[in-house]
Amino acid sequence: MHFGTMQNVINESVGGVFSRAAQLGFVSVELDWGRPDDALPGGVLSPTMREMIPKTARLNDITVASVAAHFLNNGNIASAGASVVADAMVQIRRGITVCKEVGAKVLLVPFFFKGEIEGDEGIERLIRNLRTLAPDAEQAGVVLGIENTLSAAQNAAVVDAVNSAAVGVYWDMANGIAVGYDAVADVHTLGKRIVQVHAKEYAHDGGVTGTRANPRFDLLNKKPLGAGDVPLRGVLHALTQVGYTGYVVLETGVFGDHHTSARAALDALRAAHA
Repeated sequence: MHFGTMQNVINESVGGVFSRAAQLGFVSVELDWGRPDDALPGGVLSPTMREMIPKTARLNDITVASVAAHFLNNGNIASAGASVVADAMVQIRRGITVCKEVGAKVLLVPFFFKGEIEGDEGIERLIRNLRTLAPDAEQAGVVLGIENTLSAAQNAAVVDAVNSAAVGVYWDMANGIAVGYDAVADVHTLGKRIVQVHAKEYAHDGGVTGTRANPRFDLLNKKPLGAGDVPLRGVLHALTQVGYTGYVVLETGVFGDHHTSARAALDALRAAHA
């Protein structure tokens, strides 16, 4: 198991993120893809920048774990609107190319907010469109990591239905708690279907417990990693038990300055994994 960080956690540009990550003790970085145009000429993930990124990462002995297509939360391949789905398919295919060219093995495909997976019809659209995209990802050597609020059993069923090594679950140790799931149990349910992991904290406030219909995302990252209700040691142990050896990537909040906060979260991960 290896520990990395999201680019925005350490608040660095593409040009500076790798040297800073190495300085803080990380081994990998997840790059932010915040807007579709960022991957076009002139953007921070433009073809020209994609030539520079893997070279700079190697110079700093850092790997590019993944690329996070954040904007897909505005509408994704499970959405009801045909035009929204069509655009998301284009962007995911572009993201596969971005990942291949920067050396990232995983494209984070998120389904939150406007991109939420709704009902059986949404799940059916998700499976159908992932089956369409999977051959492109397979050919590029990239895995589509879906991150969403479905239960572990539902996610397992989706991945099994698609039946491609290029599709898996990007699992977050705190998001599920915010909707009422059991983090340790979910790791065992998902098992080998987990392709990458986000690490962040959740802190109960004594109020209503979150559900999928009414999530408590407002309680995410209210405390530093290791100081809330995520069973960090239990989660990392469960990941080890199911044979997970990939990246655990920080998606933590800021407590003090970005760099000190990220290093403290890294120390918490290391201590929990010891």
